[in-house]
Amino acid sequence: MTWKFATSHIGHDGAGALTMEVCHRRADYGNTFGGVFWLSSPPLPEQTPELDVCCPVCTADRGLTVSGTWGGPAQLTCVCGHAWTPHLPGLTPEHLLRALVRLALSSDPGPSMPLWQMRTDRDADHPRPLHQTVRPYLVEAGRALNRREWVFTEDEEHVAADVLTRAGCGYRSVSELPAEDPSDEARLAWVRDNLRVLEDHGRTAEGRLGAFMSNCATALSPAAALTMDDLEPGKTWSDLPPVLDDALSALSAVHVVLTAGATGDVDY
Repeated sequence: MTWKFATSHIGHDGAGALTMEVCHRRADYGNTFGGVFWLSSPPLPEQTPELDVCCPVCTADRGLTVSGTWGGPAQLTCVCGHAWTPHLPGLTPEHLLRALVRLALSSDPGPSMPLWQMRTDRDADHPRPLHQTVRPYLVEAGRALNRREWVFTEDEEHVAADVLTRAGCGYRSVSELPAEDPSDEARLAWVRDNLRVLEDHGRTAEGRLGAFMSNCATALSPAAALTMDDLEPGKTWSDLPPVLDDALSALSAVHVVLTAGATGDVDY
């Protein structure tokens, strides 16, 4: 996904912390501010010197446009036309782009910068590779359970119940977990932890259940390598980053199958 938006000012402390202001115009914002409002990120701690990000040609520190592809370096363009890749202390160009996008989406006051005004390819859809990869195993298992061609043995019920218990989800929606810490970091850690549980049980469980869990763990294995840097913002029903939403929903679907088999409630 590529991003592009204009800023009013970008500052930094020389150690990786950023501030940003955006003078933003929206036709649908009403007449309170004449359709114009300011987005301002939290200031740096008191007594921290703030350094301006300036154009290396004309030294302008206002009106810089941020652009770049998620995962790639940020490019700044000055009103004078000069474009360059900034190298700020404590912040790589790749992390700079991600940080500025997140600041623009989370700054106050007023509504955050709309995604459609920030994305160059705003009509592009994020792929859902995990959901697609694991789906054949879910469909096969779901049909077998629904047709009573596969009925969990007592041992399989115990294994499935242990997986669900260790997941801490019971029969709640995965999108609500972990309830005590709804941050993206916590959800990502939850995905990693439960993939390990699924993989461990897939190795030790015998028969059809062991094969099912092993196949699902292999299909979902890319999620184990996800980091916060991979969580590019985007529009989803859950308001979660698309990659995280995909991982959560795919793992949730595996838990649905395990719940059905363990409880015998297969008419879902």
